[in-house]
Amino acid sequence: MSLPISLRELMAERPALGTFLKIPRFEIVDILALSGFDFVVCDYEHSQMSVGEACDAVRAGRARGLPVLVRVPALDRGDINRLLEAGAAGIQLARGSGAAAGELRKLVSYPPLGTRSVSLAQPAADYGMGVTLTGHFERSNSTVLAVGQFETADYADGIDAAMAALDVAFIGPVDLSVDLGTPGELDSAPMRAAAEAIEAAAAAQGVPMGIFAGSAEAAADAVARGYRYIVAGSDLTMLAGGARQFSSLLQPAGG
Repeated sequence: MSLPISLRELMAERPALGTFLKIPRFEIVDILALSGFDFVVCDYEHSQMSVGEACDAVRAGRARGLPVLVRVPALDRGDINRLLEAGAAGIQLARGSGAAAGELRKLVSYPPLGTRSVSLAQPAADYGMGVTLTGHFERSNSTVLAVGQFETADYADGIDAAMAALDVAFIGPVDLSVDLGTPGELDSAPMRAAAEAIEAAAAAQGVPMGIFAGSAEAAADAVARGYRYIVAGSDLTMLAGGARQFSSLLQPAGG
């Protein structure tokens, strides 16, 4: 089976555009792949899916050559290992700043970089066919991404150590605005100060920045600001927008 493209290499060349996947169906993954997205983030935090369904979405993306990362709500060793063995391109951790970033790195990495459990009898290792243990370790450790979300008011606590552990520093603007006491005010002074501090810490260690963009305009702004990992909307927002537009065209005049 062909491997997904390396997001790490892609981000070194240009910004990568993704979206959240909340409907764990292969048809949705197919459509997003054919629509030109660089990656998707399967949302195991804010969706009605099981870990098995998330694994199926990962496998569907892998079949299409579309990297699928999975956003998880907590550091569950078993879930993370299952998702990575299914072929997830990385794990995105909610509230993944501070000390949690270091723990995330351990769980997504094989020794000597981490403590991930070892088995070759799994999809991401081609079931041990034609791959050595050392080769699988090297391949996985060099491609799997650890993405930590900065979305709480204590974002500055241990920020340098967090950056050293992460492949992408991701700002969750809505949660961050709520925790800073300015819910929904994404351009407030506290939000700007937080973004600038996170961006500076990431730049100091050469860590790409990521962010959620709720609109095309927000995505374009993120690109202009140098962000390399942009998650724009979700399959549900696209479905809702398309459904509303289609329905409005069918409404009788004056109806």
